[in-house]
Amino acid sequence: MPAIVEPTAVREVYQEAAERRVSLANICPEDRRSLEATLRAAWEFGGQIGVPDLPIIISFTGSYPDRPQLRLMTTSRELVLGFELMLSDIAVFMSDDSPYRRLRVLIHLDHGQPEADAELLEKRADRLSTVMYDCSTLPFDQNIEKTRRYVERMRGRVLVEGAVDEIYEAGSGRQKNEPTTVEQATRFIRETGCFLIVPNLGTEHRASTSEKRYRGDRAREIAHALGRVIVLHGTSSLSLDELANLKEDGIIKVNVWTAITRDAGQALAKHILQDLGNYFDETELRSLQMQGHLGDLYFRRDYVERECKGRLGPKLASFSEPPRRDAWVAAAVQRIRFYMERFGYERYAHK
Repeated sequence: MPAIVEPTAVREVYQEAAERRVSLANICPEDRRSLEATLRAAWEFGGQIGVPDLPIIISFTGSYPDRPQLRLMTTSRELVLGFELMLSDIAVFMSDDSPYRRLRVLIHLDHGQPEADAELLEKRADRLSTVMYDCSTLPFDQNIEKTRRYVERMRGRVLVEGAVDEIYEAGSGRQKNEPTTVEQATRFIRETGCFLIVPNLGTEHRASTSEKRYRGDRAREIAHALGRVIVLHGTSSLSLDELANLKEDGIIKVNVWTAITRDAGQALAKHILQDLGNYFDETELRSLQMQGHLGDLYFRRDYVERECKGRLGPKLASFSEPPRRDAWVAAAVQRIRFYMERFGYERYAHK
């Protein structure tokens, strides 16, 4: 089926997740390979539990300075080109010819920058399920007012996620990493009309490793006051128990990507190292060994016979995309399924 973007239908997906006490997985693919890994993980998990129409959120940033994903889609670094490529790939993967077609896919623009991403936020938002309108670099009162005006402009077109936070103290240039209070979250929701909020629960990207401590107690307090409207960013520092408890803490959506691409990237690196005898001939491998990059493995007869069909040297099958893609995707799928298990997706199988 096509991606779900109509606001009422999007609300229904979130309402069901809230009723089932599931934290929706918000995965942040950066290209076709990682997009399919996301869909494949949800498709496989759905097949395992007998629910082929599981919801999954495809998320990406535009011009967010920390990671401008749509701009990184192509070497041209063009924002709109990256956006159109991502949405066209999603459309094809959700078409009638795709094994993933029964999934309920939501599309989210994360960390939308009011000025740098204006083309998407103002003109193309109705092709998205939700957008995060990120005014967290502004003083809190200005954040509320600017977000409120955007919510008004987008009413009936797209549901808005807001950042209940202030990254910098006004005029000081010093970073802040103070947990959001219940009072701040309540005021933000009331005055902006946002559908979802991203409070600072101690795990944000800008916190140092020593500072990161997930505030589950604060999440529960906010959820008790406002319901399941909380989005969590920055899960890399959470323990296994904390990950598994997010659905009980009132977190409705969880952003995950770093650990997924790390696992997949490492799997790809190992695949290439194992296959190196099919990339270079013996002379080139000896040169790499002389430079200290390689040991004796690649010159052993058992390696050459097992991995290189009896001959060191370049082979087309190793240079093509499929083997590298498959190594990357397999590891990414495994990690995404790990998150879906922790977030309570098996609850979709319960009537």
